Amino acid sequence: MVTIKKIRRLYGGKICRSCINQTYNIHLLNTDCIYGILYPSKCAKCGEMKNIVTGLRLSGYLKSLAK
Repeated sequence: MVTIKKIRRLYGGKICRSCINQTYNIHLLNTDCIYGILYPSKCAKCGEMKNIVTGLRLSGYLKSLAK
């Protein structure tokens, strides 16, 4: 199971949805994620300015259970 805490420990902070999808092969949609900040921040993995995932909705959580 993939959790936001686990991702933060691994990458040291903020990470975007596309990096989560790429790393864990989860295929999260925009509606599966909770974004804490309304403006983009720098992703700790790819270094690009993107919306940062701060949590997962129920659908995203269920998708992460398989990983």
